[in-house]
Amino acid sequence: MTDTFDICCTSVINGTKYVFRIPLTRALWDDAKEQWRTEFLDTCRLRCAAQIYRETGVELTEQQTAGIVAVPDGTERSAELVAQLVTVQLHGGPLDGQSVAVDPEDPEPGIGILGPGCAYPGGRSWYEPDTEGRWTWQHDIPWGQM
Repeated sequence: MTDTFDICCTSVINGTKYVFRIPLTRALWDDAKEQWRTEFLDTCRLRCAAQIYRETGVELTEQQTAGIVAVPDGTERSAELVAQLVTVQLHGGPLDGQSVAVDPEDPEPGIGILGPGCAYPGGRSWYEPDTEGRWTWQHDIPWGQM
């Protein structure tokens, strides 16, 4: 048994699989409490989302980042299927022209995005596909109504 192993974070965007590995000592993982492990995996997801942004220019939402599969290599879940995200361009509103990742299988299409220009500090700008599939701005949502 080796002294280190990788936490493997996986996401798929536009058919391209992104895998981000973070090395960790086995002793640290084995001795850690469950809460620490959970928080560490959340940190790994954030680092993976940041790497995806650097490589693609696509910023994942909090929900999409939370959906990144982050598991120790060699575990049963390390081969788990991940969400197949695609990028779309936003039209209108404060994020006009930006590209974001969306899940085409989501039964309730639409995405709330935190960004500059939202009418409500801390709120989200809401975009949905129209009948032609063009993602257009609908309105801004205050934080308290999310």
